[in-house]
Amino acid sequence: MGRFILLNTVLITVLWGAAILISSEPESRVAFPQTGGNPGVFVIGEELVYNVRYGFISLGKITVTITDANESGNGTLYRAKANIASYSGVPFVSLHHIYHSEMTPSFYSIWFESLEKNRDTWDVMRFNFDYDHMSVLVEEGTQGKEEITDTLEIDNFFQDGLSLFYFARGFIGTDENITIPTLINKEVVTTDFIFNGERGSKKSKAVDYPVEVIELSGRANYSGIFGMTGAFRGWFTNDEAAIPIEAKLRVLIGNVTVELIEWNRPGWNPPKYANGR
Repeated sequence: MGRFILLNTVLITVLWGAAILISSEPESRVAFPQTGGNPGVFVIGEELVYNVRYGFISLGKITVTITDANESGNGTLYRAKANIASYSGVPFVSLHHIYHSEMTPSFYSIWFESLEKNRDTWDVMRFNFDYDHMSVLVEEGTQGKEEITDTLEIDNFFQDGLSLFYFARGFIGTDENITIPTLINKEVVTTDFIFNGERGSKKSKAVDYPVEVIELSGRANYSGIFGMTGAFRGWFTNDEAAIPIEAKLRVLIGNVTVELIEWNRPGWNPPKYANGR
């Protein structure tokens, strides 16, 4: 399992919009909002592609897509997908993960599925959130042979490992500190977001001009996949799309960089930074 440590850790942090380790804690906290946020981040068909590298070595690629939207008793539900795969030929790293999440316009999770390629099969973990009964039905197994393995009690609206990516985008710029319940590896934990609202610029290899960005930081109050834990920080475009441009993560072997390299969002390009605007 050790060969999976690097990219799995990077994946989770990027989907949080994240990260280099920092020592500060949020000065204040507010409960997870059940309404609000910027619904402009939800554009059906939006596809974001990120390169993951350690130093000068590219390790893999993460593709995040908003696939569709469905109407239900909970209103409009948006479905997103993350495809994570290491590049062929990278030493000690070989993985393929697929995440699916279904979330409300207020960015909390309704359903989550994790698929991990294991030779010729896919290992599955699935969360079905039942807020009427404040519980989560957990299914596990190989694909096509899943079974219910647990029922978890909850007391609030929750995030999963993929919906966190959209939550961060939806609430960045609100200048608040928010602590939200999160379900990671069947554990009921919390994630802190510090929306400090600091604006600035960031260079990107994807465009030939400095991008206007807004920063985010926070802390994962748990040990995630293969021990990922602690504080994080990231840079998002300062516009309605609020797309993460870059993230840095400190792992056991050092710092890893995650960069936006491609996107497909109709009519959108990263906003150009204008100093003093």
